[in-house]
Amino acid sequence: MRSIALALLGCVLTFPMVGAADAATLVVAEARGIVLKPGSTLDSTKPLTLKQGQHVTLISETGSTLKLDGPSDRPPVATGAAAGVGLNQTLAALVTQRQARAGEFGVTRGTVLADLPEPWVLDATHSGNVCVMENGTPVFWRPDPKTAVAISVAPVDHSWTAKTQWPVGSDRIQITTDVPMRAGETYVVNFNGNESAVTMVQVPATLTNAEMRAGWMAARRCEQQAQALLKTATP
Repeated sequence: MRSIALALLGCVLTFPMVGAADAATLVVAEARGIVLKPGSTLDSTKPLTLKQGQHVTLISETGSTLKLDGPSDRPPVATGAAAGVGLNQTLAALVTQRQARAGEFGVTRGTVLADLPEPWVLDATHSGNVCVMENGTPVFWRPDPKTAVAISVAPVDHSWTAKTQWPVGSDRIQITTDVPMRAGETYVVNFNGNESAVTMVQVPATLTNAEMRAGWMAARRCEQQAQALLKTATP
């Protein structure tokens, strides 16, 4: 009897440890109708209460995207979509969507994005979302550094404009502005006479590995940077 009791006690003591091993950190990428800030973290094994009409997009430790809608009162890992949508699937979907949008207007410009030399530079020739690491400084990049060109950055209301000359031989440049460029704001970039609109997206420090950051970038439509980050993270 004593041996049976000890065996049962052993099962009770080891069971919580199994559950703890299965726990994973999820980072909130988007939340609608619920007080959850992008960048906040959740335990995958703890219940997440969502009411009707509430929505949360989460990034897993593997870079997968989980989109959850209420009503629900279960742990994210137990929703039936524990693996979420894989990072490669998300990026492939972005490519398809971009090509479809270009096809609607009968143009091909912008359907192919340049390969970035590293994930933390912003393409000065392309409109769209651009991701900047939390507390990071925006650094613009151009594919061809053979000539000197003018570049300027301004908010959409043109309340201020920062201008500089991009020197020959340099493919990257940091533009100093009197007003800090903030996440969530859209800016007009004039590169050699061609305008593009870029929206700054902050990459939170709670994303602890390259896969999570790439998943965040893909979920926030920073496609070029997500691709570049995956390449640098691949051995």
